[in-house]
Amino acid sequence: MSGVFANANAPVFNGPVNMYDMNQPIDNHPAIRLLAEKAKPEAIHDSSFREYAAKCSKNTRVSIRQDIVKWRGNPNRQSRLRWYMGPPAVGKSAIAQSVAAELEEIGLLGGTFFFSRPGQIDDPDTVIPTLVYQLALISDHYRKIVTKLLVHDPLLLTKSRAIQFKKLIVEPFQMIMASDSSAVDNPLLIILDGLDECRGCGAQCELVQLILDHVRHFRHFPLVWLLLSRPEWHLKTLISDVDFPTIFEKREISVDDEEAIADARRLIEGELAKVQKQYPYLPSDWPAKVDVDRLCKAASGHLGYASFMARFISDKEVADPERQLLICIRVASGLGVDQGTRVNPLEALDRLYHRVLIDVPTNMLPTTMKIFGAIGYDPFNNTKHLASFLFLTESQLYQALRQLHAVIYVPPTNEATPQQLRFFHASFSDFLFDPIRSGKFHLSQGTMVYALIVQSLRWMERHGDELSTENVQVYSVAEHCRDFPWLFCSDVEGSNLLSLMTELAAFDFGLLTKLQPNPVCFTYFIEWLLGTVSSLGLDTIRLDTEDGQAPENNLLVRLANIPQDMQVETLPIERDFPKGSELLATFFPDGKPEEWPQVLHFLLGSRTRIHVQLTLGIENN
Repeated sequence: MSGVFANANAPVFNGPVNMYDMNQPIDNHPAIRLLAEKAKPEAIHDSSFREYAAKCSKNTRVSIRQDIVKWRGNPNRQSRLRWYMGPPAVGKSAIAQSVAAELEEIGLLGGTFFFSRPGQIDDPDTVIPTLVYQLALISDHYRKIVTKLLVHDPLLLTKSRAIQFKKLIVEPFQMIMASDSSAVDNPLLIILDGLDECRGCGAQCELVQLILDHVRHFRHFPLVWLLLSRPEWHLKTLISDVDFPTIFEKREISVDDEEAIADARRLIEGELAKVQKQYPYLPSDWPAKVDVDRLCKAASGHLGYASFMARFISDKEVADPERQLLICIRVASGLGVDQGTRVNPLEALDRLYHRVLIDVPTNMLPTTMKIFGAIGYDPFNNTKHLASFLFLTESQLYQALRQLHAVIYVPPTNEATPQQLRFFHASFSDFLFDPIRSGKFHLSQGTMVYALIVQSLRWMERHGDELSTENVQVYSVAEHCRDFPWLFCSDVEGSNLLSLMTELAAFDFGLLTKLQPNPVCFTYFIEWLLGTVSSLGLDTIRLDTEDGQAPENNLLVRLANIPQDMQVETLPIERDFPKGSELLATFFPDGKPEEWPQVLHFLLGSRTRIHVQLTLGIENN
């Protein structure tokens, strides 16, 4: 052993602890065998289970890896715990694997535990025995201490995790420090990767709390800790205590910083260059630069996305990189997985997304999906406004997102006003809107637009009495609601279209005289009513009435004349049209008039009618 503990002297123990020969081979010692039985060998970085585990290539995540190594060796480090958080598949495990390999070569790796829920490496009771086993292999001094402890109390490994942590990790190294003060000068690194995949939120928090309490009480110690996980809600909440920032360093692994974007490009270009050499029949200009750029843009610094795409293209079992690349380009372009072939190059990434969504409680899923739709289709400026729009309290909004911090940036509650919810990466929204990729979690674009339109209409009606106030929140949400329905009505299809007509018939259009909708958006809405909806054969449209009157069940009526005694409010809309506008032609289905009128008049609404005065900014010809 060339590390710091190789020549340390063992402390003296009193009592009946010499039941076994301490000099017998380590793998034959009963205490070590007991540790091995309680440990989880598959969780160790060099186990056969992890033979094909992802590692950083030479030129990827360089700054993060170098920073970790430098931090471990810095005697003036601010904390002995560093925690990296990042979304799924951004390279956290690859970073941990690479750092573990680098430090192991120089004898400064204390131990590793790589959690994996799919691999059933998630039992919290195996964590401490696994770490103790690895430390015992590294340090003779530590091994002798732990062996004597286990000989003295063979049931020690059945006690609580807190007792095991104290008796088998903290106290033995206190003894080592007492006999060799230099042990703290070159500490060993302990790595826990994928902590969020440990079984049970309570167990995850307990492990973190044990380490936090330990580093709080021991500024200098022969061990330093590296944690890597997704930014799950319960973990973020645990470390939000005002005291914690002074005892650990939190870092975020971004998917869109300059280094990550450059790394993703290097990964894609490097792998495709290898493919080009492996298949000499490929054209010399394969892959086209535009295709590489398309993949890199879609990856946007997400190394997992880039890696999955590259592996798919280079799949030797398929051995058709040209076809595989075309499939990837289709998905990267936002067209989704082909309905015929159903071949998905991002299947591995989608499994991660499925696992995240499966954890959402069933009773919370409808609200969660509605939030997804609002974020993906028409995001709000901040969480307060989104909560108001969805008729939720802020508490209810945050509750619905508790299991989703791994895929959505959820600002702390004290930042709710200036911050907005957003997906960490576009691949998640692509996943949601692709029925093949998302399955039961699919967000139908048409259905979601319909739901958001209805929500907008109902919000305006609920807050109608407040629309003229100076309430900033009400006004901001109202600005959103006043235009969204009119701009996106044309995206509603099928049975949702009939339901939408019912909603429009019940809507109080008089509210729009307070809100003044965007002229462009509202003109599109009028055109949509005149054109598309009339084809349904519904009794909702009537054109060119002479007397300004119309049956109550007509949603839209174009008036040839405006009665002087018309008792409805007027909504003035001014809209410029270019010559030959197809939209303008919709208002004159019988052909272009001899002279373009300057103003068109409509009665709009069934429940509450308003007079829409549409001023046409066009030139006569």
